[in-house]
Amino acid sequence: MNCRVDLPRLLVIVVLVLWVVDISLAQAGPGGGNRVVFVTSVTGTGDLGSWPDAGMATGLAAGDAICQARATAAGLANPSNFVAWISDMNDDAYCRVHNFSGTKAANCGQLELPAAAGPWVRTDGFPFSEAIDQLLGPVGVVYSALQFDEFGNLAPAFSRSFTATSSNGELNVSGDNTDCGQWMLDTLVLVAHGAVEKTTVSWTAFGTGVCSNMEHLICMETLPGPPLPAFAETGRLAFVTSTSGSGMLSTWTDAGGNVGIAAGDTICQTQAEAEGLENPSSFKAWLSDDSTNAIDRFDNSGRWVRLDGVTVAESKADLTDGLLFSPINVAVDGTYLSNYGAWTGTFSFGTKNG
Repeated sequence: MNCRVDLPRLLVIVVLVLWVVDISLAQAGPGGGNRVVFVTSVTGTGDLGSWPDAGMATGLAAGDAICQARATAAGLANPSNFVAWISDMNDDAYCRVHNFSGTKAANCGQLELPAAAGPWVRTDGFPFSEAIDQLLGPVGVVYSALQFDEFGNLAPAFSRSFTATSSNGELNVSGDNTDCGQWMLDTLVLVAHGAVEKTTVSWTAFGTGVCSNMEHLICMETLPGPPLPAFAETGRLAFVTSTSGSGMLSTWTDAGGNVGIAAGDTICQTQAEAEGLENPSSFKAWLSDDSTNAIDRFDNSGRWVRLDGVTVAESKADLTDGLLFSPINVAVDGTYLSNYGAWTGTFSFGTKNG
């Protein structure tokens, strides 16, 4: 059986599970005055001073000028409150989003480490994440991928954003990784970047690019804001197993002596029951084999949601059209995952992958 993965450096394998019974969750509603995060509609190299929106600024100041110019162009509230989510050798993005300089390791120059920034919504109004202590590792609560630019338009697929920032909000320096010469170089030097279509960890640290690439910036409104608007929806549940194993599913502890797809279903049902989910016997594994298409194993025509109530897809057709509303990256125990793969044996449109 084939495996779909995010990265070739896959560490563990997980199974994707879909539920077929409705649950009751609060409906989403609009919110006002929330802190906003967006991906710039414009791109440039790691020499941020060369971007048209930088004015006469360089380095970190150029990144902030770009974000503020983009927020102004889009008519966002409080454009001067936006900073670029980037780090350099002197200042971590974590500190900058609190309007401080310095490093996280030195408490951003404060007596105690600040932790008040956020939560944030995207420019389409949907929640991105809770306050910064939840957003960053090791917790990594990210409700939806960044994806949207300052105008509320989807960024091009597979776009990347300069960050030089690790999953804990500090400068990401490893080997040849740098901060593009304090954001004044457009050479082939490596720099950490984020992926606009991904969530936990990968929104800020999805491998590396080079400073000469044309990439976006992530712009975040600073300081604390009001609670997020309601976003949880009603639907069938989709989750990822909390354990992993090989493609020989019969060897998994929760397989119950079954083999093949039947083993996958038993694993899903066992874990759902262990976590106290309603109607655990209604879960099935999203798996295909030589004679079975995963999509044909599910009769649901309505919405699927994750355990946190975030919509995955509005219908069976939407589930297999190649674009999910949000990735299925919440495990059955509530853990937010990133850069893991799932055994599926299935193409994106739900049919067996021979």
